[in-house]
Amino acid sequence: MTHRPLGVRFYLLFIVVIGFVFLITACRPTTQPPPPQSPPPTKPPETISDAELRERQDRIRKYFQERHQRRKIVATTVTDSGQIIDWIRPESQTADGVIAQSPALRSEEKAPSQEQATLPVKEAPKTGVDQISYTEVQTQERARGPQGTVPIVRFNVEAYLDSVGIPPKDVRDVLQKIPPPAPAANDRYYVTWLRFGTFFGTAGRINIWDTTGPVGNETSIAQTAVIRGDPMQAIEAGKIELQSLNGNRSPHLFTYYRTDGTAKGDWVAGYNTLVDGWIQVSPSVAPGMSLMPWRSSENGSQYSLDIEVRIHQGNWWVWAAGQWAGYYPVCRGGDAPPCDSRNLFSENGIRSLADRLDWYGEVFDSSAPAATSTDMGSGAFADTWWQHAAYFRNVTFFWQPTTYWWWGSGSISPTDTACYTVNGPHFSNDAAWRNWFFYGGPGREADRCR
Repeated sequence: MTHRPLGVRFYLLFIVVIGFVFLITACRPTTQPPPPQSPPPTKPPETISDAELRERQDRIRKYFQERHQRRKIVATTVTDSGQIIDWIRPESQTADGVIAQSPALRSEEKAPSQEQATLPVKEAPKTGVDQISYTEVQTQERARGPQGTVPIVRFNVEAYLDSVGIPPKDVRDVLQKIPPPAPAANDRYYVTWLRFGTFFGTAGRINIWDTTGPVGNETSIAQTAVIRGDPMQAIEAGKIELQSLNGNRSPHLFTYYRTDGTAKGDWVAGYNTLVDGWIQVSPSVAPGMSLMPWRSSENGSQYSLDIEVRIHQGNWWVWAAGQWAGYYPVCRGGDAPPCDSRNLFSENGIRSLADRLDWYGEVFDSSAPAATSTDMGSGAFADTWWQHAAYFRNVTFFWQPTTYWWWGSGSISPTDTACYTVNGPHFSNDAAWRNWFFYGGPGREADRCR
């Protein structure tokens, strides 16, 4: 056997040890955080020539002017905030000239047998009941129309064109530029109390605040929704702040309906009276009307809007500010059943009932996935409570066509507690505060929301 010199053997051993140490170090998992991921690529903003811009604007003006001329307008008034209200005969809205009968003003309060008999009771806010939010027309006599007419809020086309910058090429996409409220969608934040079952409607009160306004053409909403079907069918109603829809960023009453998921158009889906579908009945409460100046203030008076959505004789009625405002009819065209054309809603949808109810605050975030500074509710987090945070209260469900009970179950959750939070639901024996939850937040203006 050949023997190597001792120095050579030590040298070889040193090389082996160094190699082994290098191998162990290279294979060891790193403790350093991975490099930050780049944000997803964003679509570059559209650019068009001045000539194309003018052409699109003129096309949209003509489209809405033609829709305006279709109405049999009796008179036109202007509110203090500058809203233009057109007044029409109610019977001019339906194919057969017949307006449906509204639900009775009184309903029976009774618990279903399966509902929890006792709930954990909490002390209601000590300062008591809030005040009622009204529409401008309810409080401004000079803004009202002739006896026997009903109001239609005129869409502010010029305000829309100013807010969107570059309008769509196809005029039918004007309404698609306005983000629809939705209980489930991308680029949105929610604080939602929902429940599933068999329902014929829901009612409750929404605390009204006028925040500094949504960023750009973003949306801040507080609303309810009755839902069923796939694709989704729904009736939605509440308070909305949206520049392109309302002409300013102050709170307005809104309604929205859908018959086919995200599809839009006449007798399909859309806001207020921007598309055919809504039948106006009240002489002073209408979708699109401003709720100013009935807004809550920090450490001051609180105002709430009463909302009810309920099916009656096949028509989905919306109650707001103390009146039945109007309804979405059984039949397309608004005629009485049996329908000469088609039913507005399908049997698998909400033609006869709903199977999901939602009450929620929502923010549409145009900068997603980055956080937005658009306020939800009052702009304060939920744990700041009464006279600071916004709330929903006295939420009920109709488990029979004319019988309701108080919500005492269902899940409640926020999308991102770093930006918007929830406190509740809570329950008490106070008639004004049978149930409630506070919600909201400032979005990106909070240090923890980035």
